[in-house]
Amino acid sequence: MEEEISKSIGFSLDLLIAFGVSIGIGFLIGLERQFSKQVKEKEEQFAGVRTFTMISIFGFLSAFLASKFGAWIFAVALVGVFALVIVSYFQISKTPGNKGGTTEVAALITFLLGAIVFLQLILFALVVMVVILFLLAYKPSLHQFVNKLTKEELLAIIQFVLIAGIILPFLPDKNFGPYDLWNLRNIWKMVALVSGTSLVGYMVAKLIGQKGTLIAGILGGLVSSTSVALTFSRRSKQSSSSSGTLYLAIGILAACTIMFPRILFEVYVVNAGLAQQLWLPILLVTAAGFVTAFFIYRRKKSGANGEELVLKNPLNFGTAIKFAMLYAGIQWLVKFSNEKFGSGGTYIAGAVSGFTDVDAITLSMARMSTGDENAALAINTIMLAALSNTLVKFIIVLVVGSMDLRKICILGFGSLFVVGLAYFIYRMLA
Repeated sequence: MEEEISKSIGFSLDLLIAFGVSIGIGFLIGLERQFSKQVKEKEEQFAGVRTFTMISIFGFLSAFLASKFGAWIFAVALVGVFALVIVSYFQISKTPGNKGGTTEVAALITFLLGAIVFLQLILFALVVMVVILFLLAYKPSLHQFVNKLTKEELLAIIQFVLIAGIILPFLPDKNFGPYDLWNLRNIWKMVALVSGTSLVGYMVAKLIGQKGTLIAGILGGLVSSTSVALTFSRRSKQSSSSSGTLYLAIGILAACTIMFPRILFEVYVVNAGLAQQLWLPILLVTAAGFVTAFFIYRRKKSGANGEELVLKNPLNFGTAIKFAMLYAGIQWLVKFSNEKFGSGGTYIAGAVSGFTDVDAITLSMARMSTGDENAALAINTIMLAALSNTLVKFIIVLVVGSMDLRKICILGFGSLFVVGLAYFIYRMLA
């Protein structure tokens, strides 16, 4: 009898869970807004924890009633919330210093999130909530970021939108060229992936700052670990203290180590199945690099200052074109070497490619290894390319860096090479 009643009114456990999620979404957004207004900004507030929670519930109930009696109920409810927000905004804006409409817009979104949760799109609603909370909570940092934004950086963002959102959809999805290997749309997808990863790393560094050599190295490694190695090696000859040299070594090792998780991310985007087989060597090498950096860090002198790393904007249209050509060339080189010399030729191609750029060979092997086919060859080639790229950065340290920097970095690079080569040899012999 109870089950029949529940079915007649549309009640179920899923509905109850969704209702609880809508309450949580409204509560969290309201909590941030009330804290921000009362503690940080001392402004008169339109809504706080209770109001935002009820707005989310109102959205949930409106969607529920609309599913029973017609969409017009939700439309009327949305108009009502919109009218409430408009009236409240004009009322509060009369107070000096209260001209922003962030809280009011957040209220409208909270209403819609309540409705989205009712539609059982819970994960999507939670993702939107996290984005909203980030935008609300990091207001000062975002404003500071915009104030520091240069014209070149703004153009870089616009160019990335052009690369990923405008050019890509219009490129032909047909193979051509030698071995029927090249595909303009696939090539440009790789350009968008690498450009986006570098740009995000650069913008994060711009947003949160880079004070501290370890952070500078990690963020710099997301943009260009080779640039970090070159810049810090040059500075090591200007450093007047052993602790300063230690910091520079930490930054170089952090940049070279973070390259490996970045490789795993790029492979995962292109070929998730291959990434599941690649995570173990990446984890081992990454752990070796950061553990070594930690021991070096413990040797630093108290009171030493971290080094600032000035990063150059990683994205422009010319760079994108060059990477597209490099990626296409490496695709051909890998295919040609494999056809002529077998797996040995592919390994040589990977090692040579790693001297200049590890992203291109990584993405090329990830795309060419579909399913389990050639997975072992792809993993070995990617690891070999990463190690050859790491060797290039070690040579930079040896040639450009000071004697003290070389002595310290030998330990860090040695751990990367030992672990990476050990796994590579194990894979070759297995």
